[in-house]
Amino acid sequence: MPKTIISVDPKKAPWEQETPLHNRWHPDIPPVASVKEGEAFRVECVDWTGGQIKNDDSSEDVKNVDLSQVHYLSGPIEIEGAKPGDLLKVEFLNLGPLDGDEWGFTGTFAKENGGGFLTDHFPKATKACWDIEGIWCTSRHIPGVKFAGLIHPGLIGTAPSHELLEMWNERESALVAEEGTASEKTLCGCLHTRPLACLPEPKGAMLGLLGHFLDKHQKVVSMSYDEAWDAVASKAARTVPGRENGGNCDIKNLSRGCTVYFPVFVDGAMLSMGDMHMSQGDGEVSFCGAIEMSGFLDLKCTVIKGGMKLLPVVGPSPLCVNPIFEIGPLEPRYSEWLVFEGVSVDEQGRQHYLDATIAYKRAVLNCIKYLAQFGYSEEQVYLLLSCCPCEGRISGIVDVPNAVATLAVPLAIFDRDVRPPADLEHFAKGIKTVTRDVCISEEGGAVPYDPRLG
Repeated sequence: MPKTIISVDPKKAPWEQETPLHNRWHPDIPPVASVKEGEAFRVECVDWTGGQIKNDDSSEDVKNVDLSQVHYLSGPIEIEGAKPGDLLKVEFLNLGPLDGDEWGFTGTFAKENGGGFLTDHFPKATKACWDIEGIWCTSRHIPGVKFAGLIHPGLIGTAPSHELLEMWNERESALVAEEGTASEKTLCGCLHTRPLACLPEPKGAMLGLLGHFLDKHQKVVSMSYDEAWDAVASKAARTVPGRENGGNCDIKNLSRGCTVYFPVFVDGAMLSMGDMHMSQGDGEVSFCGAIEMSGFLDLKCTVIKGGMKLLPVVGPSPLCVNPIFEIGPLEPRYSEWLVFEGVSVDEQGRQHYLDATIAYKRAVLNCIKYLAQFGYSEEQVYLLLSCCPCEGRISGIVDVPNAVATLAVPLAIFDRDVRPPADLEHFAKGIKTVTRDVCISEEGGAVPYDPRLG
């Protein structure tokens, strides 16, 4: 069995863990562990919110979640011998939930506290809890579905260099500066506009061995201000998006047997990971949308010297590269699918030019409204599409003016036949009603708050 180099206790808060966690990207966050090339090792992770969401029948915790804290990551892990310009080969040997914590959650954030892909249609916070039995997932909040999970980390990546970090902050700050101006991207008129990017924010920051923001705040009160901590926290990048280092890409295929090749930007590579998912649909459309859980990864790393030059550079800097990966041989097998199309025409009938985001939104909405005719609420279907093993595709991107996106849902996950029936009258008489819904909060009034912080 691989040696566990980072262990966690999901019953404890992130800042109470034996090995410090972190929730920001910065090259000056020190490593908490070190491994040799070719050494198999195990890393345990808390769920991405650090235990803010509970296994109960209320969505108030999702409504009022403190997103300044996310994502909690295990690491950084120093890979001995890795240098800038190398390629880090990471093999996924095994993944799973933590013993005694075999459950997960899926949710949508409140409109005023995070939102999601379809916030203009679903502004309320919702939650569904899932039981995990071996490979299988079932939910008391979405009865009538069962499927096998494809366990993966939503977030894994190497640390940025100072140069790359500055590049991130400059381009994302420029994007945020457009909000509310004539330069704002046109897509903002078709989706509820969340923050266009999440810029560095010391509040909520946990920087591993450098400390936690609550400790630093208490030191400020006692006139013992740690300027070094603040210097890192004020520039450390949020973990919300995927970037050149990998990060929060939410790729469901990063599961057992896969291999990822990460660019190395700093000495030791400084690999970190978290945001464990039992299952996820392509796009993770509800935002809090996989089956989020605590979990473990068994990994093995190899350094390919000078290998970063193999990654194509697309951009103004030699740092403008992205990881590549090999898909593993293990995944759920489904042979029958119901596929929903969407084109780049929004809900008001306005034409957009080859806009794949609008097309995918339409495909998701078409699927939600269709499946809601088979005894599910629209909120249940929204959460289901975010976490079940559905397949999203860009099917057409050249035939002006419409991009075409598709969403394929496996039929075997349902306990009923959801294909169009031959006899609509018989169908109407036999349709099941919604007997149990997801947890849904009242609209408005979300106040981000973690009571553990006092």
